[in-house]
Amino acid sequence: MIYFNKFNKIEIESRLDLIKEVIEKLSNCRESSKEEFLRDFKISDSAIRNLILGVEIVTDIGNHLLAEVFQINPKEYSEVIIHLGNTGIIDKKFAEENANMAKFRNLLVHEYIKVDLDKVYDYLQKAPEIFFKFAKCFIDFADKQ
Repeated sequence: MIYFNKFNKIEIESRLDLIKEVIEKLSNCRESSKEEFLRDFKISDSAIRNLILGVEIVTDIGNHLLAEVFQINPKEYSEVIIHLGNTGIIDKKFAEENANMAKFRNLLVHEYIKVDLDKVYDYLQKAPEIFFKFAKCFIDFADKQ
């Protein structure tokens, strides 16, 4: 268990525990072939749910750290990720490469009728590593505080 000094450690720790579960579930979904993914709604629905949840967790923790440490309160999910890079909580290049994941989350949540399962499958292939790297960056940042 990780302990955060200046932050609401219980909230962050519970979210980090949850992101581990999300990564595991997404990794399981990723084991399916693309054909199976497209055919089996249980797999695709699980992937969509956990992709949304993963982005929510990243932005929740990011928002908390930005507000508590830097007094920054982004208005949009993508701004959270950009500010995480600008403040050094995560690598700036990593932030720029992944800021669009917030837009992808918005598409899954708000434009659900237009969801392209091929794009979901493609994002699924890299999402577990992305979420893992965010979690590691949060832990590393907290350890330095």
